Amino acid sequence: MAANLDGVLFTQIYTDNDGGPEFDSDGDGNATQEDEFVAIQNTSSAPVDISGWEIWSDSTGGGATDAPQDGLYHTFPPGTVLAPGQEVFVINEITGPVPGFAQEASEGGVESGPGAPSTNLLTEGSGGGAAESIALLNPDTLEFIIFNMSPNPSTIPDEDEFLGETSVGEVDGSSVQADPGAGFSYQYDPVTDTYSNLPVFVPCFTAGTRIAVPGGEVLVETLVPGDLVLTADHGPRPLRAILRRKLTFTRDDRHDQHKPVLFNIGSLGDGAPHRPLAVSPQHRMLVRDEGGDEVLAPAKGLLHRRGVRRKAGCRQVVYLQLVFDQHEVVCAEGAWSESFFPGAYAVSASDCATQRELLEIFPDLNRGLTPDPARKLLRVQEARALTKTGA
Repeated sequence: MAANLDGVLFTQIYTDNDGGPEFDSDGDGNATQEDEFVAIQNTSSAPVDISGWEIWSDSTGGGATDAPQDGLYHTFPPGTVLAPGQEVFVINEITGPVPGFAQEASEGGVESGPGAPSTNLLTEGSGGGAAESIALLNPDTLEFIIFNMSPNPSTIPDEDEFLGETSVGEVDGSSVQADPGAGFSYQYDPVTDTYSNLPVFVPCFTAGTRIAVPGGEVLVETLVPGDLVLTADHGPRPLRAILRRKLTFTRDDRHDQHKPVLFNIGSLGDGAPHRPLAVSPQHRMLVRDEGGDEVLAPAKGLLHRRGVRRKAGCRQVVYLQLVFDQHEVVCAEGAWSESFFPGAYAVSASDCATQRELLEIFPDLNRGLTPDPARKLLRVQEARALTKTGA
């Protein structure tokens, strides 16, 4: 099991937003080192109150535009409670309204600009002689976990204010990749219980998928905002937006975990889907749990089922996602699955223009509220534990 603190673990760490395909985390139109972030998630089955917990940075800033944030980086404010499966992003600096999935770093987030002190969360993940890591500390128990991006031991426990604490786990991030570079982040994969260095991503359908609409089916790539799509709960509903992304896979399989998951005919039960259906690994499908209730399970959590496999030979794919006024269940190739759900990871993985559009569609995000899902959302581990009986 990856290092965790009361079930909370690092899910994504974006350390270097300089020199490459920079990412605009806060959606203000500018991609700078102020957009660097660290994300944590509650993987337990019970709420965890992380009020007062701290994130510490151990950095040298070699080659970085700004001085590094070395030492205390963020303190979670009172009332910060993570529900089971909930994720929170701590972004270095946020311009404008704070999205509901995020917090601005209490130490690193400063209105300083390039070259000024402490606007760089970490460094490039150096493989040299410098210690580079990030820690999550619970001051009440004096326990902490570390994500170490250097082959050298972390020096965080040597900080003046960081004495007497006990490490309860460490992740060897240096074995993932020494220098991730802009546009890439360290990401946790719950299927393998390991970390990889990959571009951020949004769950989607693949181009060529037929979506049920009033009067029949149409290819997902032909839909436009305003078109009516059939939903399980509310009948025909107009599309608000469509998200698109094209991925090309090289033979080194660096991005293999982003290759589509293919559901063959009947693999979800009762003839569903009625044609082969390919979706992104994170896309959730409607299935039934052990009690017979409908739930939404990520596709990569269903790979144990007969007739479901990853398209290992895929070299290029276009992913599309359907956005409504709320989370919906739609019919794709005769199988029910989700529309876009504005969770923390999905919104943060969008470009700045898309983020602004999503915040207009889901205004509750600006008030720190996450819209209700159409069904209970299963984690990958929970989906893998289900029987092979489909919805």
